[in-house]
Amino acid sequence: MSLQRTGERHVPIDADVVPSIGVDISNLPLDKTKTVQIKEVGGAMMPLWPTYLKGAAALLYVVDVSDAYQLAASATAFHHLCGLPGMRDKRVLLLWNKTDAPCALRDAETAAFDAARAETALGDALTTMRASALDGSNAQQVMTWIRGVYGV
Repeated sequence: MSLQRTGERHVPIDADVVPSIGVDISNLPLDKTKTVQIKEVGGAMMPLWPTYLKGAAALLYVVDVSDAYQLAASATAFHHLCGLPGMRDKRVLLLWNKTDAPCALRDAETAAFDAARAETALGDALTTMRASALDGSNAQQVMTWIRGVYGV
C-alpha cells in the first residue's frame, strides 16, 4: 500500500497497484531517528515466506478486496502463515486494501476469508483494518500500527 502522508513526509499514491512478483525492499522512516525495513514478498515467493518470517518483527498481510478471484487463495495462504512456528509472538495486521474500488467485495463477501479463524490462531496479536491505495484512507492508522510494533 502506498502511504500518502507519514508525518511531515508526502509519499505519492500509486493508484495503478499491481501484485508483487518478487521481493521489494523499502526503508520506511518511523520518526526522525528510526527507520525500518519493509520487505514486500509477492505471492510467487510463497514457498519462501517462512524464511522471511524468521527475522520479521511483524506481518502486514494485504488483501486486495477488488480481486474476487484471488480471495480464496489469499485466505488459504494467510491461514497457513498464521499456523507457522515463525509466527509465534508476532503482531499481525490483516489489511483489506482497495476498499473504495468500484468492484470491491462487500463485507459479507469477504466473510469467506474467515478472519475469525486467524483470531483463534493469533489472539490479541491480530489487528484488522480497511484501507485504500487509491485515496490513502487509513494510511495514518497503518503507520500508527507499524510504529506501535517498534515502540515509536
